Amino acid sequence: MSIGFGAVAARAAVCALACALALAAPARADAAEGYTPADAVLSEPRAHPDWPCLSSLLQQIVDDQGERGVNLLHIGRVVRRAGDGDDFVRVYWPRQRAIVLVSLNRNGCADPAYRYDSLGLGWYRTKARIDLDSHVRETEAEVSGSSFLVTRAWTDAVIAECTTHGTELKLRRARRRRSDADADAL
Repeated sequence: MSIGFGAVAARAAVCALACALALAAPARADAAEGYTPADAVLSEPRAHPDWPCLSSLLQQIVDDQGERGVNLLHIGRVVRRAGDGDDFVRVYWPRQRAIVLVSLNRNGCADPAYRYDSLGLGWYRTKARIDLDSHVRETEAEVSGSSFLVTRAWTDAVIAECTTHGTELKLRRARRRRSDADADAL
């Protein structure tokens, strides 16, 4: 069976379009999954006025939840929406297989020496943490309106943003001190 030149040209055009869409898929997935709202501006985390408090908080989170040795964190670019005044970052933590969600103070850091108590750190252990092994679903239908489940496409977009455009921060867990309750148990 003979295929005419028009059919060959049409197939070539379809192949070219498929290739273009495949290359554009991550950007479209970003928009579809809501990684960056349409009116958002992205900026480097180290340039944000809240950087001293963010880095201090991340050290406290690593001290609380991290493994021994170096914990590499990939901090995504700061997302700033014009209307709401809330800046935030997403932090990919490969060693913990997690994404940590952190709100930033747009006016800058009040006190980088501030120490979160167990309750404050608990927020980052549970509510502001996406566990990549248990909180990720393949489709939006499986998420089904959940406040803590996310899609694989969204997770892939966040990890790509954090590792490609983000800032790396290497932190070591501080030696844990025994609390008075631990000392009494001995």
